[in-house]
Amino acid sequence: MEYDVVVVGAGPGGYVAAIRMAQLGKRVALVERDRIGGVCLNWGCIPTKALCQAAKQLERIRTAEVMGIHVDGLRIDRGELATWKGRVVETLVSGIGQVLKENGVFTIHDEAIGLAPGSVTLGTRQRISCSHIVIATGSSPIQIPGLPFTSPSVWTSRDALSLEEIPSTLLVVGAGVIGLELATIYNRLGSDVIILEMAKEILPTMDLGRRVRTQLQRAIQGEGIALRLGDAAADLEEGVDGCRVMTRGGETIAADRVLVAVGRRPNSRELPIRDAGIDLDERGFVKVSETLQTSQDGIYAIGDLVPGPQLAHKASAEGIFVAEHLNQARQTPPHGIDYETIPQAVFTDPELATVGLSEPSARAQGLEVRVGRFPYAAVGKAVAMEETTGLFEIVAEASSGRLVGCQILGAEASTLIAVVAVAVQYGMTIEALAESIQAHPTLPEGIKEAAEAALGRAIHAMNR
Repeated sequence: MEYDVVVVGAGPGGYVAAIRMAQLGKRVALVERDRIGGVCLNWGCIPTKALCQAAKQLERIRTAEVMGIHVDGLRIDRGELATWKGRVVETLVSGIGQVLKENGVFTIHDEAIGLAPGSVTLGTRQRISCSHIVIATGSSPIQIPGLPFTSPSVWTSRDALSLEEIPSTLLVVGAGVIGLELATIYNRLGSDVIILEMAKEILPTMDLGRRVRTQLQRAIQGEGIALRLGDAAADLEEGVDGCRVMTRGGETIAADRVLVAVGRRPNSRELPIRDAGIDLDERGFVKVSETLQTSQDGIYAIGDLVPGPQLAHKASAEGIFVAEHLNQARQTPPHGIDYETIPQAVFTDPELATVGLSEPSARAQGLEVRVGRFPYAAVGKAVAMEETTGLFEIVAEASSGRLVGCQILGAEASTLIAVVAVAVQYGMTIEALAESIQAHPTLPEGIKEAAEAALGRAIHAMNR
């Protein structure tokens, strides 16, 4: 059977690319060896955020007494929680499958074991002919020496999301996004959580301002999560009553389970990429052109396989980009993706969301900037919600007023960042943001107030 495009991998990059290509009139096959939705939907983004929501509900119940609401007999049923999380995932997987079907995408549940320009070979040895191939096979957790994933005491994020148990003590190795989110969840579910991070700060790879990072770190410690920064895991000893992790700094940390969350590596050294003659960079990412074509003509790569932030929405944007590029003449490619203006959200409590440049990064690039900050504690809606931890921080170029970045730490930051993301992506000015009228009382008022603060005309905070 011959197709215009074969997409390998049905995660948020692959299935989005397949749907868009089908919408543009292409005959598309989508090859997936496991489950539609990939890691993100089945064992990553969605189940994590479902459990983050459950953890948030627990916290709201526990702190409701300040509002005069008293709850007795609070109990967590781990089995029911796992079942509910599973229903969330299954609902979305089923929905995506239906959308693929309705758009005419032919889904093949098999493994791609061979790639060459013009053809894909499946595990059944069937060879599919096509004009173009899009590889979207994602990434896998990084394993570190001394803490093998084959050990019964060591978890990957996928193990942690299975909710097989709630350990009395959980050691999280890595204070990145995955580590902090799962630490927050298990802390709320009742585990004593310790985070071990080699860097001297949390979220070491994220571009954050000092105030934002410091406030989040204090909030995490205020939750009772212990932070061990500037040290790394060296070895593991297992026993009948748990395990012990020895650090490079000479500390011994006892735990029931160890979650290794030090990042993810691209699945580029495995089939089908390994034998396809596709060039990789020194970190194992697939080298691509500005149109995301690999070193092999007619074969494209997107998502976690290629350089850039390892985010589901980045992968989806690249999938749409490739689809629209293939729908045009090669000499007129669509506009590129601005990777510096892709927003990111971290589902800790409080949430953290960013877009564009932080103040330190903007200054490091030689920009003279205006910075506006506004605390959650001065937002009426936040006070009424008992959500006063956090701040809004907006960065703009001083000469033009052009918005270059924003960081929000606080309740519903993941939703609020959308307002500023559009403004940053379309080059709006800080004056435009300050002059916008936001409904009262709502959290977006903090965005407007931060913009006004950058202009020296804040109403509900002192101008400095």
